[in-house]
Amino acid sequence: MQLFDKAMGVKVWEACNMAFDHMPLAAVIDRRIYCCHGGIFPPTLAGGGLLSAINSIPCPLSEPETQSPLAWEILWNDPLSKDGSYGKNMMALTDKNGFAPNTKRGTAHVFDEAALEQFLSRNNLSHVIRAHEVQQAGFQIQQKGRILTVFSSSAYCGGTNEAACILCESYKLRVIRLD
Repeated sequence: MQLFDKAMGVKVWEACNMAFDHMPLAAVIDRRIYCCHGGIFPPTLAGGGLLSAINSIPCPLSEPETQSPLAWEILWNDPLSKDGSYGKNMMALTDKNGFAPNTKRGTAHVFDEAALEQFLSRNNLSHVIRAHEVQQAGFQIQQKGRILTVFSSSAYCGGTNEAACILCESYKLRVIRLD
């Protein structure tokens, strides 16, 4: 179904992108759970890997790759998968504080469990909730239960994956699979 002609469709798309340019890149629930699109960021960036560094990211942020390396990492970093798909990066991790180039994605980094534990400890956090990667069941628990990846789009790009969301209520988080 077409709602707009091409010119109006472009205007709506641009307005949506302008709104996204002003939205926060991360949030913290109950001072313990870090929420973002992609992942954690390394201590080698400005701010030493502390959450307070996020306050230095420019707003609006229309070109994150060129405007803020920190924003780019928050948007596109991925946890290292145990399935071997990041095998080429395993050796590089020990030299990079647990971060290595993300060869699968072609940009940003992957991070291992040690990097995650250091990030959580440095920022007095317990867990990470993120999105960004298709999950067959709509969600996946990773890195010793410290990362929850939630993907809210079913049949992504014609695939067969399910979707999920999180309900935060009465100091509890519930993962809900969607039809």
